Amino acid sequence: MKGLGLVLLFLLTGWAGARSQQVTLRAEIEGCGPMLRLFVFDGSFKELQRAKLENNVYVFKIEASKEPRFYYVGQVEANAVPLLAGTEPELTLRGNCGMMKGVTMPGSKVNAEYNALKVEMDRHKAQTADFMRQLQRAAGDYTKFQSVNEELKKLDDRRLAMLDSLKKVNPLFSRILALNTYLSFNNYGNEYEDEIAYFANEYFKYADLKDEAYNYLPWVYESFKSYTMTLSGIGLPDETHRKYIEAAMWKIPKGSPTHKMALSGVISILKQRNHANYVPFAETYIEAFSSKDPASAAAMQQEVAQLKSFMAGGAAPDFAQPDTSGVELKLSSLRGKVLLVDFWASWCGPCRRDNPQVVQLYHKYKDKGFDILGVSLDSNRDKWLGAIASDGLIWHHVSDLKGWSNAVAQQYGVNSIPHTMLLDREGKIIARGLRGPALEQKLAEIFR
Repeated sequence: MKGLGLVLLFLLTGWAGARSQQVTLRAEIEGCGPMLRLFVFDGSFKELQRAKLENNVYVFKIEASKEPRFYYVGQVEANAVPLLAGTEPELTLRGNCGMMKGVTMPGSKVNAEYNALKVEMDRHKAQTADFMRQLQRAAGDYTKFQSVNEELKKLDDRRLAMLDSLKKVNPLFSRILALNTYLSFNNYGNEYEDEIAYFANEYFKYADLKDEAYNYLPWVYESFKSYTMTLSGIGLPDETHRKYIEAAMWKIPKGSPTHKMALSGVISILKQRNHANYVPFAETYIEAFSSKDPASAAAMQQEVAQLKSFMAGGAAPDFAQPDTSGVELKLSSLRGKVLLVDFWASWCGPCRRDNPQVVQLYHKYKDKGFDILGVSLDSNRDKWLGAIASDGLIWHHVSDLKGWSNAVAQQYGVNSIPHTMLLDREGKIIARGLRGPALEQKLAEIFR
């Protein structure tokens, strides 16, 4: 990788200039209105300052620091631009509120270096992905496979060399890179039986999360978010899934800002996926931060209390929606059978691909007391009915034809489909999110 030497040279130069007690942030950003906000991030955005527009510029003052720290500038959290500040006496931001991603920071050496680091990390990920595709294509050709794998090993080794160099001269960037250094299983996973175990145990190998400097690094949140997303998408048993994540956080000091960001990243994905492990990790957060951040802990406590009624073991709250004939059908009217509530839509590709297996399971167990209620997130009645007929879904169906605003989907916190909820004969939730082999296995256990 010819560009690596130049990038390293750029990154290894460090930061120059004397540090003052305060740093001035000048935001020359057009179209933002009379007020702009400065945020920090510790698992959620916290407003630090507001600045009024005066002479076409918003001015913020922050404390100087030995190492740059992350801040965010914008009208709202969702559209705030990240920046590193604290070591340069003054930092100027230029751009337009309509395109915050295009904001520039001319003259800021540390932000230019940070952007160079991100480019390098993205390049490494893209090259790794390309090598993995080549390995798949070369699976039947030993010579070709070995050749590609050797190139992948060289790429891994270059990343390790860069990490080692940054540790000596740019500790902040080395910590960021450490959180983004996951080496190939083929070359570094020999002691593990499979890549799942290797990934789960080695993803954070190069990041010393006991280091207090991680307390100020939002990349902790992003890394644990990515880690949890991968583990949550491969069908692990809930207990295994939980133990892997707990082990990854074991070395983080409990109650520290690093712990808060790691837990927040984990919880964000588990909530998004309606995962059964959302509640235990949310309760861990509440226990750890109820005194340090009572507002966020209280909000999460309220959410957990609400969601517990939608988790395994709780009685599924009743609802009613129009069926395909326009007649209101109540969930409670289907009690007495093991019921699969299937959230789907005609436009959902994965849902439609799952349907043939669901049809098979329905015919296999319907005479033993199994039933299905489809809750559609369609907005077009004809397409909804057409998909039911085309896929042979001869069970109960309801929809208010409001798409993602479907009242039942919102009631149950469904924000991605396909999503399922399996109820026992009394209407209590057995499990959520069962699909494919996992659903087949659970039904086999129930009806054996």
